[in-house]
Amino acid sequence: MKADLCVELELNSVIDRNVTDLSGGELQRFAIAYVAIQNAEIYMFDEPSSYLDVKQRLKVAQVIRSLLRPDSYVIVVEHDLSVLDYLSDFICCLYGKPGAYGVVTLPFSVREGINIFLAGFVPTENLRFRAESLTFKVHAGFYFHRCSSLNSCLNFPSCA
Repeated sequence: MKADLCVELELNSVIDRNVTDLSGGELQRFAIAYVAIQNAEIYMFDEPSSYLDVKQRLKVAQVIRSLLRPDSYVIVVEHDLSVLDYLSDFICCLYGKPGAYGVVTLPFSVREGINIFLAGFVPTENLRFRAESLTFKVHAGFYFHRCSSLNSCLNFPSCA
């Protein structure tokens, strides 16, 4: 299992290095592998996609997802919605005021949980935890087109 995790999480090139010499992404992958190699009933991860590129985020999500068994639980705190969507069977939203209180909602389906997070409103509790909803907008004038080369798609300022 250790050898498989080292290959999956691209750790073979850093396996002989001191932990204090690892980069943020290497350390993140090492920590995830360290947890994943344990035989546990409950696994907990706090923002496992931090410091990782898109390819590494997917690999880490696959490793974490593979830990789920009929006799185990996997709990993940994650802010990357695409990773959250891939990893989750259920989503609980957390809200509150630091140093004052914190609330965890009942579990929602993945789609409903992500939509509640984006809306900033928990309909089952009739509670707004954020003044405005989060939206994604495409600005006027933004369009997709085919490029004949990478340079024709990018506009860089003059260095002169």
